[in-house]
Amino acid sequence: MPEKMTYINPEMLIWAREQSRSSIEDVMEKFGADKITDWENGEDYPTYSQLKEIANYYRKPVAVFFFPEPPIIKNIISSCRTLPINMNLLFTRNITKLMDEARVMQINLYELNEDKNPNIHKINNQAFDCFNIKAVAKETRRILNISLEQQKRIRTYKDAFEIWRESFYQIGIYVFKSAFMDDNISGFCLYDNEFPIIYINNSFSFSRQIFTLFHELYHLLYKTSGIDLFKDPQDASYRTKSDKIIENYCNRFASEFLVPSGDFEFNIHGKFFSETLVEKLASTYCVSREVILRKFFDRDYINQVEYSSIREEYLNDYFRFVKNNSDRSGSGNYYNTQMSYLGKRYLRLSFVNYYQKKISITQLSKYLNMKIPSLKKIASMKGWASL
Repeated sequence: MPEKMTYINPEMLIWAREQSRSSIEDVMEKFGADKITDWENGEDYPTYSQLKEIANYYRKPVAVFFFPEPPIIKNIISSCRTLPINMNLLFTRNITKLMDEARVMQINLYELNEDKNPNIHKINNQAFDCFNIKAVAKETRRILNISLEQQKRIRTYKDAFEIWRESFYQIGIYVFKSAFMDDNISGFCLYDNEFPIIYINNSFSFSRQIFTLFHELYHLLYKTSGIDLFKDPQDASYRTKSDKIIENYCNRFASEFLVPSGDFEFNIHGKFFSETLVEKLASTYCVSREVILRKFFDRDYINQVEYSSIREEYLNDYFRFVKNNSDRSGSGNYYNTQMSYLGKRYLRLSFVNYYQKKISITQLSKYLNMKIPSLKKIASMKGWASL
């Protein structure tokens, strides 16, 4: 039996081609001149298999082609004030596609929430002096409503990440995860007045994911999109001087929030530096060893040579973690992975819209980018009503 055609707005095909900056000649050579002409003119339609090939070629998620009309999407480069000068070093096909997926998720959030984020006023109504790092960290902790004592009682890094993720939701920020297939990008954020979002590279350790959360949060408080690079290249022209300053502030904020200076100094008073102490404090605050190491370096407990040597060892541990995670990329439970990537709040929001008959099961499949049998399985796993 021949595969059925997929009825979509032909304008979406034109939009996707133009957004990917693919020439019409290259696309015709790839898929056939007659097919492309007929598809873009609405005289014929691609099958679902063909649509998946097109989506992959244009580096767009399949879900976007089912939009009734082309979305208005702000150029990611113009919204990321501190992106590196040489964009080719960053925007691989995988990362470009992931950015597009993130924009689609923002559009989904607008639709599922009927254009209004009920929690965003908690940070939009705040006036931050973003260059007073200690004051911003203190005020942000108050808004997130998680005390340092509560933070120290968290037992595992995984629990810590989910607790912070939930606290971000409470102030209007959705956090998504994905396997970036790129070991130099820890995460990124897309600023929006109504639905700012953060994407985290799930390939990294939870301690690094936590730091990235707060690095990106500073970008959002600063009202800009941004990308957290795991390791900046040595090329001095990679970022402008002012951009480097902002990135430095992002890191300082994440460090100050997670390990407040006053509390840190109280805990190290009268003690000598050791890697054992670094391990202990990292566990206490649920942060990476690198964060604690930097705190010691900033206070002259170790010199530049010692800091660089130990930090390199810690970074190598990160990369070994990434490699091991990549080696296991085909393993694990698909459903648990998808639920982790989407987050419980977005998952619940989508299903609630379906159960309230605001969207169809086909639309639910689009919002979650999963096939209907998978949605039924997840509903069963969560103990929700059958679909």
